[in-house]
Amino acid sequence: APRTFWTVGLVQFFCWAAFLYMWTYTPGAIADTVWGTTDTNSEAYQTAGNWVGVLFTVQAVGSVLWAVVIPRFKSHKTVYVLSLLLGAAGFISTLFVTDQYVLFISFLLIGCAWAAMLALPFTILTNSISGKNMGTYLGLFNGTICVPQICAAALGGLILPLLGGHQVNMLVLGGVLLVAGALSVGLVKETYAEKEN
Repeated sequence: APRTFWTVGLVQFFCWAAFLYMWTYTPGAIADTVWGTTDTNSEAYQTAGNWVGVLFTVQAVGSVLWAVVIPRFKSHKTVYVLSLLLGAAGFISTLFVTDQYVLFISFLLIGCAWAAMLALPFTILTNSISGKNMGTYLGLFNGTICVPQICAAALGGLILPLLGGHQVNMLVLGGVLLVAGALSVGLVKETYAEKEN
């Protein structure tokens, strides 16, 4: 596999681990920080869980809006780094937000990272490989989506107690992982393979 496969795969590792933690820990995190409860049987916790659906919708809207902006950048790497850093800010901000509506800002920013994750890795990779090998490499590249989530899921239960047992700290960790992903973009060297007919 070309070097680009492995370096973009490293970025993917950090990003998909971060989003696994978001999907897993957002309900408990905002129940604690916004509704002030960790009691999973309480009405407030259920309300928080319902609100997560709204927040994930806001994230999707942010993703669509940012997807319109991404092509305006000449450098894939520049917009990749910017997108991941915006997402990191969204993740980390959840630690400080106590208003359910202010969380819209956090999840709009997270949507920026999501848009970049869905588009840029495959764009950078397909530019670097020839038509002859593209199907094989793209198939293998899907492993850079599932492997990090498997690792994150396996380690999450061990990490949570180390972070004080507060689920919002797992979202902060997700932000840190996105920063690591943004830094890893610096290792990616964009190449353009000669395409075969």
